[in-house]
Amino acid sequence: MGVPAAASADAGDPVVYFSFDDGMVYPQGVDVTLGFFCSSDTSTVISCIGSQSLGSKLDTTQAGPHTVTVTATDFEGRRTVASQTYSVLDITKPHVVFGTPADGGTYEQGSSVTYDYGCADDPGGLGILACASNIPVGFPLDTSRLGTFSFTVAAVDQQLNVSQETIQYTIVDTTPPRITFSAPADGATYLVGQQVWASFSCDDGNGSGMNSCKGDLPSGSQLDTSSPGTKTFSVTAYDRAGNVAHETHTYSVAYDFAGFASPVASYPTPTPMKAGEGVPLKFSLHGDQGSNVFAAGSPAWIPCGAVDGQAVTNGTLSYNASLDRYTFMASSAKAWAGTCRDLAMTLRDGTTHRARFTFR
Repeated sequence: MGVPAAASADAGDPVVYFSFDDGMVYPQGVDVTLGFFCSSDTSTVISCIGSQSLGSKLDTTQAGPHTVTVTATDFEGRRTVASQTYSVLDITKPHVVFGTPADGGTYEQGSSVTYDYGCADDPGGLGILACASNIPVGFPLDTSRLGTFSFTVAAVDQQLNVSQETIQYTIVDTTPPRITFSAPADGATYLVGQQVWASFSCDDGNGSGMNSCKGDLPSGSQLDTSSPGTKTFSVTAYDRAGNVAHETHTYSVAYDFAGFASPVASYPTPTPMKAGEGVPLKFSLHGDQGSNVFAAGSPAWIPCGAVDGQAVTNGTLSYNASLDRYTFMASSAKAWAGTCRDLAMTLRDGTTHRARFTFR
């Protein structure tokens, strides 16, 4: 036996019966079959049509009120339109949609990141009433501290279903440590035998902290200036997050050359010499640096003002310890009388020094 709808306007009108009470409440998703029929005590019902077919399922997927309408018509043409209302209760909890920070996300220390999240009700729900956290959307994420952190948001729907979700994210150190490198200075030139001490340090700022800071020699060690030439010194730094920094400085070690002694004048002033006689080049390198002080192909004669035409000269090199002075006696030719020539002396440290001569 069904449930009759509200009384008709006329006692002779047909009556509609429903299979559920008006105002019935169903939980969301429950399976309910629609039943109805029409009758008349005074006539014959010729039509009984519902807003949805007999035996179909009531819509319980969408929360909120729903109405079913049935129209009954009898043989005399009298008609009754009856409606019955039921409600679907939203029993599904809402959920949180995390944008930033994302669950399991990693963010670089010191990066600029803002909170971004929202809440959504499941399909068929009544919608979101509140989406709450102690940190508002758009607020900067604290990326200054390293580690793994939690973030919680609560979602409330219109049916007052509550869901609280927590995610975890990690702030990581991806920045290499900083190397402060003062000695040897990059591009610096030191003298042979000069006392120079390596000086460097490493720092990771607010990062994970230093794990290692190593140079070719420990900081405070004396650099190798025992021989002339170009040298390198490298420092490598590791922090506890595995970030690596590497820096290399190049420096030169040169002879302590203070110019040619008399009788040679300072370049480009020419010194007159007799063609065919030996030309003495006197100079000091501040100590006996051995006999191998010249670069290959040096010294060499070059016509004054010429770009090329260099010719290696014959000569002898000697060292006077009491005077701390080298003398290179370069040969000249009688045929040079009336000419001007430069004597270019390139040392093993790569520096070139010139003296100009006129021959009579």
